[in-house]
Amino acid sequence: MTGTVVHEHKVRSGIQPAGRTLPGLPSLTALAFLLPVVLLYWQVRGPSALLTDPNTGVHVRAGEWILSHHAIPRQDVFSFTLAGRPWCDWEWLSDVLYAVLFQVRGLGAIVAFHLTLLCVISVILYRTARLRVGPTMAFAVTCLVMATTAIHWLARPHLFTWLCLAVFCFMLERADVTGDHRPLLALPVVMILWVNLHPGCVAGLLVLAAWSVSAFLRWRLADDSERRARGGNESLWFCLTLAACLAATSANPYFWRLDSHIVNYLFSSSSVTVHVAEWLSPDFHNPRLHWFELLLPVVAASALRQGLRGHVAHGAIILGSMHLALGSVRNVPLFAIVAVGPLAATTGPLLSRSSFGVRLGAAEDALGLRGSRALTVASFMLGFAVLLGVLWRGPVSFGPASSLPIDAARHLPAGRLFTTDRWADYLIYTQPSRGVFFDCRNDAYGAEVVEDYITVMTAAPGWGSVLDKYWLNVALVPNMSAISAALSESHDWKLSYQDPAAAVFIRSME
Repeated sequence: MTGTVVHEHKVRSGIQPAGRTLPGLPSLTALAFLLPVVLLYWQVRGPSALLTDPNTGVHVRAGEWILSHHAIPRQDVFSFTLAGRPWCDWEWLSDVLYAVLFQVRGLGAIVAFHLTLLCVISVILYRTARLRVGPTMAFAVTCLVMATTAIHWLARPHLFTWLCLAVFCFMLERADVTGDHRPLLALPVVMILWVNLHPGCVAGLLVLAAWSVSAFLRWRLADDSERRARGGNESLWFCLTLAACLAATSANPYFWRLDSHIVNYLFSSSSVTVHVAEWLSPDFHNPRLHWFELLLPVVAASALRQGLRGHVAHGAIILGSMHLALGSVRNVPLFAIVAVGPLAATTGPLLSRSSFGVRLGAAEDALGLRGSRALTVASFMLGFAVLLGVLWRGPVSFGPASSLPIDAARHLPAGRLFTTDRWADYLIYTQPSRGVFFDCRNDAYGAEVVEDYITVMTAAPGWGSVLDKYWLNVALVPNMSAISAALSESHDWKLSYQDPAAAVFIRSME
């Protein structure tokens, strides 16, 4: 009976004996590290799937430009449309890292690095859940969350936002559980790195703002002097950390202008995000979004429970991130990451009051000391072996090949080229000296160029005038696209090359 009471106290307080494992099994921290490797081959079809977006190649070439010029680009270097116009390379530090990795082992090094990032993120999420619940349920939460993030596993800089957001959530949850707020001083340092790696640093500010407001309300609504004093100290720590992180966002080559650029891109009425596939609502016909469907009601219930218990931060973060995830598929992984703490905080008390939770905790306590340290080490070694295998495998390239103009790109004549934004990214990587009309850096082009691009791609009325407006005389387009059919019927254009994936058209000189 005494053992049961002790376990119930541990579950309620969120404090569990460190390093406890199941008998003859590796630690669950080691399994959390291996989890992305399993999901990579089960859900994402292997390492090559991380290179389905050639935008990674643009980051490589941008990083090479930075290294060769020893400067941060201030004007566009890839497009004739933007020639001489300002360009804010808001991921310049990621670009440099990509260029260095590319010099080491090509695209394989970039893939291996991002798989390592996913493994580290998985461990951080497990340790975050572990603050509030036992190891078995913490691992279950981690599995569900990491499977949900698989919808956007690509070798691109947004994974740095996942990593930094996971660190923010861990530090905030830890401060809430332990009452020790001094480690929050590390968050402004993380923010300095974050703002130079990826503009998703906005997510960290929003999460921190929710915690600050929650702490302020607890302070103002406290009904006794002891709680009021504790709430005042907590509110001060969170608010000062938020102010420091906000100030840290100016620690970049563009200073405050980067903040303005990010805000304008995300919230301006003229933002181009409504035309970008990643910013559209989730398509639940995608089988990889089934994990999101499973996570949604569970986390919604957690938000309601945490809100009723007075934990405003958890409720606000979940409801806000849920709204963003339902509005844009690229926010689904962010929603999953911030849900770890609230989900674990809800599960812990429920388990402590149930017979299943008591039995589960007793089993964990009884079996924990018989865990296998050798298998723990072996699990980490297996993970690193897979990472090294990805690093040292043969040459890898963007794909699938059927979705890229690999052969058609070799038959392009000189001239001002129109092509899809995705194919433009591929050409920037394979033919960096060739300027493009429009690529995936849609924040740089503005709404007018985006509208012109869509007009041509959909062969909408006026598409010919757009081609004339920009003096475009070469077109590389998908075979089955609307613009391909329109160019085939036009007397001003003639077919120069065609294969199963793409067609090359040249403006007729007659």
